[in-house]
Amino acid sequence: MKPKKTHQNSVTNKMRLKTLPSCIALLCTASLSFNVSADDSEIKQFNIPAQSLQSALNQFSETADMQMSYPATLAEGVTSQGISGQYTSEQALQKLLDGSGLEPQVINNTVTIKLPKASSLTTEGLLVAAGTENYLATDATNTSSAITPVEQEDLTVSGHKLSGYNVLNASTATRTDTAIMELPQSIQVIPRSVIDDQQNITVSESLRNVSGVVARNPLISPNFEPTLMRGFSSMQMVDGFYQNLNTGDQGSLVNIQQIEVLKGANATLYSGGGGSPVGGVVNMVSKLPEKEAFYELGIKGGSYAFYQPYIDINQPINDNVLFRITTEYTNSGSHIDTLKTERYNINPSITLTDNEATNFTIQGKYSNWEQQDYQGLPATGTVTGDFKIDPKLYAGPDDMNDSTSEYYAVWATLDHQINSVWSATSKFRYAHSEHDTFVQSLVGADGFGAAVPFMAPSTWGLMNAELYQKQTEMDFQAYVTANFDLGVTQNTVVIGGDFSQQEEEGFMDVDMMGSGFVDLTNPSFPAYTFGARQNNQFTTSTTYGGYVQLQSTIYDRLHLITGFRVGHISTKFQNTDPFFGFNADSDKTRFLPNVGAVFDVTDQFSLFFNYNEGMRAQTGVNFVTAPSPELSTQMETGIKFNIADQLSGQLAFFQVDRKDVAVTDFNDPLFRSVAAGKQQSQGVETNMTWQATEGLSFLANYAFTEAKFKDSLAGVTEGNLLPGVPKHAGRFWANYAFQYPMLRGLSIGSGVYAQSSSYLGNANVNKAPSYFTMDASVAYQIKQYNFGLSIKNLTNENDFQRLNYFGNRTTPMQGTSVFFNASAKF
Repeated sequence: MKPKKTHQNSVTNKMRLKTLPSCIALLCTASLSFNVSADDSEIKQFNIPAQSLQSALNQFSETADMQMSYPATLAEGVTSQGISGQYTSEQALQKLLDGSGLEPQVINNTVTIKLPKASSLTTEGLLVAAGTENYLATDATNTSSAITPVEQEDLTVSGHKLSGYNVLNASTATRTDTAIMELPQSIQVIPRSVIDDQQNITVSESLRNVSGVVARNPLISPNFEPTLMRGFSSMQMVDGFYQNLNTGDQGSLVNIQQIEVLKGANATLYSGGGGSPVGGVVNMVSKLPEKEAFYELGIKGGSYAFYQPYIDINQPINDNVLFRITTEYTNSGSHIDTLKTERYNINPSITLTDNEATNFTIQGKYSNWEQQDYQGLPATGTVTGDFKIDPKLYAGPDDMNDSTSEYYAVWATLDHQINSVWSATSKFRYAHSEHDTFVQSLVGADGFGAAVPFMAPSTWGLMNAELYQKQTEMDFQAYVTANFDLGVTQNTVVIGGDFSQQEEEGFMDVDMMGSGFVDLTNPSFPAYTFGARQNNQFTTSTTYGGYVQLQSTIYDRLHLITGFRVGHISTKFQNTDPFFGFNADSDKTRFLPNVGAVFDVTDQFSLFFNYNEGMRAQTGVNFVTAPSPELSTQMETGIKFNIADQLSGQLAFFQVDRKDVAVTDFNDPLFRSVAAGKQQSQGVETNMTWQATEGLSFLANYAFTEAKFKDSLAGVTEGNLLPGVPKHAGRFWANYAFQYPMLRGLSIGSGVYAQSSSYLGNANVNKAPSYFTMDASVAYQIKQYNFGLSIKNLTNENDFQRLNYFGNRTTPMQGTSVFFNASAKF
């Protein structure tokens, strides 16, 4: 896409070139200047295709995190060969300018691009190099080329550092660094600046900034991933690797550089692990080692005895070996009685680089979570019924055993720039997930859903239960990328393949004889006792496939993406329970396409369309019959906009269809699942970020989502809405960083999140009410010290929300809470 031009009158509004000497003097002193906000020696990943120099410099400005100002005519008619690889800003700039006749220079904090010296060019050559031939009238019949003065307006074109919330490029959608305006898919990026300005505590809080996402409730045990996107389950990833059970300290933000959210099936590139997503991908992009050493120490604290110390140490060993480690420990009480959470994670990484063409990065993670399992409260007594249950009640004995969740992994990435066209990437990961969940489950007249009492008016049955799962996974990915021009097209091709194998074992013990009864208006819970604790469910899931993806830009206006994957999923399931045991195998190979187009109506507005398909293994589910993979398709169309690299966003219309969905079989004594359901989601989403001024940032989104059952299975009426999916949801946030010298370093922000009511269960009987919550923050930075204060739920809303626990459960909102943050960076 062509760069956007903004005009600046800081030098002059009207400039007359009256004589040749004055013109030459002007051109010789003109320069392109960058105010560097980071050390020039820092190595960064640049992926800038061959294109006009003006477009290349715009993309360089964003990647290098620099500001620039240059004459509008300086780069006109000049082509850059592009770059791909890891370089310092100075190295990258030099490569971009090769062959242009322009000279870069670095002095202290300033990078300057100068015109060639007048003595090395003829007068005509100097004028052409600067592009001033467009403004100088000559007499073609006069060999002396006498110059006639002409009036020129708005000489200077300005680019600016993409501070604030505007992120214009992303790599999650295509595995290549691509302008979001050129992607025929919905993708949103949550940069670190949003996370920091809002002073978010968890990943779930950050995901409210994405339209159409219903994030997991942090109270729920991390033994599955309940985040919904466009009404359906999403896939959580770390650096492109699938987190199946998403165990451990999955809510931590300490090692996240940014969060990229890609909506839809996207099976071409993301079918490793459990297969492709349905609702979309939430990709956590990790912090990586940097060239310059720094050390950050900090602590967060606040309501409910919350405290969270953290560190971020970046220490290069030498120019070729870079090391970084982040770690965080969290201890907190809760607005729910009895609940106490303890979690921590450690994230080391090391990069080996030749600073030219090859980088090898090894990353590790260990995380642990402990808390009593929280099952929420029944619908009756909270959102319906003629009696009230104490919202703060923990349903279980006060001395309930802590449930545990653990995750550790090591993964490696090798990137190599083969030549100016080809590059290669290979990745490998070994991961281990394990959780042990203890619950004294409520049982109502409707079973484990427990929406209504087992006995009137307010008595429920109790059953001691334990769910244990252990999973090991090995993943391998490899792909090559080529960037080349062909005629009027600029092209990027990705060819690759992947292999993943998951071994899972576990059990679910339920005391079918019951553990007693409890009146939730006057509760007294019996002691918890363990069952047999014997693994009896074993699943092996193998996923592999190959893919090809072509991105093409035609005449700088039409951007096409065409890709396909031939994917295979096999699942072997064994249940050795003496009463419910059986063996089942399933294999499926499928051609999965992904096609789309973007047409730039203007430099600011584009139209896009996309169609893709997905296939996903259904692990972590206890099936009655053979566990067939789930299939999905998505169609999407809409408008993208980017005005002056300041106001950007999109409006999208979508339809997602699923089949062979795992649905609970209520005729089965253990309420296991069958792969047979059909569902559909339709809606419209819009999102926007606006960098109004240097210090004023806005973020807003809205989603209308209608997700329905398309058949009548397991007692669900066709046309019923999917539970937990609000029809309307939206977010608005504003932040202002003061620019006055006396107040520089001070910033304030405030925002609101709101959503409409949603059904608790498949039967569409009870609803969680609509609600809103307002937040505010203030922060101050002085030298290397940062201080922050945030208030969550300013108006102390106390509505009940849906908790994804056996369907019909609820949980009260956390009241007004205050948190602080203090850190020092050296």
